[in-house]
Amino acid sequence: MNSTTIKNKLFEKFSAFAISQTVFLHTGRTTDIDELSDEELAEVYKIFFPTEINIAEKVFMLQYEKLLKEHRSIVLSIATRIGLKEPDSWDKFNNWMLKSSILKKKLNDYNLQEIKDLERQLRATESNYQASAEKAGKKAWYHKNKFPIPSKN
Repeated sequence: MNSTTIKNKLFEKFSAFAISQTVFLHTGRTTDIDELSDEELAEVYKIFFPTEINIAEKVFMLQYEKLLKEHRSIVLSIATRIGLKEPDSWDKFNNWMLKSSILKKKLNDYNLQEIKDLERQLRATESNYQASAEKAGKKAWYHKNKFPIPSKN
């Protein structure tokens, strides 16, 4: 969109006073919309019309969300295999995420790069779990073979 179209759209929906105040709050130097550069004008337009995103951005966000869901699924499946997440309870997994995960935050708060690092951490933990599960008497061995852990008495 060119600057004239942006200005016309702004003045159709909002008063000149509201626009001038927003321009001043955004730039800190002027209240006149005509003095703005094209980049500043685009930023002011996004303040007034924040939900207008183009198709390419929507596609990118959908693909990003799909990748995040795939990686979350991988993280949860590894956590279930090694006993961090139990099928009927999230408490143990959530506590582990907040205390022992690589960034110590909830799974939903991880971005794509961070979740890949978390996945790497869980794969290393799974490798250690597999090694421990080979030795009889270890906690991992009891979990893998679905035996109850004996009492310490």
